Amino acid sequence: MVSTTPDVSSPPSPPTDTVDPARRTYQQASLRGPALLVLGIAVFIVVVGVVGSALTSGNTTTLSVQRITIPGGNVVQLTPATSALHSIVGAGDPPSDILGDLAVPAGSRVTGTVDSDQGAAQFDRTVTFTVGLSADQVVALYRKLLPHLGWQVIYFGTGAQRDGQGTEVLAKHGSGDGYYWEVGAVVSPTTSTSTTPFSLELFQLPDGN
Repeated sequence: MVSTTPDVSSPPSPPTDTVDPARRTYQQASLRGPALLVLGIAVFIVVVGVVGSALTSGNTTTLSVQRITIPGGNVVQLTPATSALHSIVGAGDPPSDILGDLAVPAGSRVTGTVDSDQGAAQFDRTVTFTVGLSADQVVALYRKLLPHLGWQVIYFGTGAQRDGQGTEVLAKHGSGDGYYWEVGAVVSPTTSTSTTPFSLELFQLPDGN
């Protein structure tokens, strides 16, 4: 008797894909992420540089007020020092944050300049003017204007003017250049022609002052 045994065979194995190393393909990695990161860093550096430059350059040259009301109710229009004192400006002095916080009455006429430092010492220069306001009005103007623009008034009284004595308003102001600056506004008596001579002297204080 012939015994018949069922032919039991293993199920066929699933086909296996083979990879030919010579024909292998690679997917290129996206560069979008790193590129955006580099761009972001570059933009940040530029922004920081611009802001830093603005902070260290001595602030603004734009006068924050165009007119001021003095005691008695008179409104005095102002001319920024950036134009009124341009004859004594040079080599970055006075710095922009000093000129930007200083003005003269509109209509003031320049009558002269004095270069006391001659480029050999701390900055010390003067511009003289005449204006069609009374001496009391010019004095009142600087007594109110200088503190309003951030100056600390340290003296008020008699001051020396080129053609004699006058009333002086002396004030002090820190600058982004690392120094303190002083301005002396000396106002002479009103003349018979109803004009008032006055001067503005700007000087840089030595270190530690």
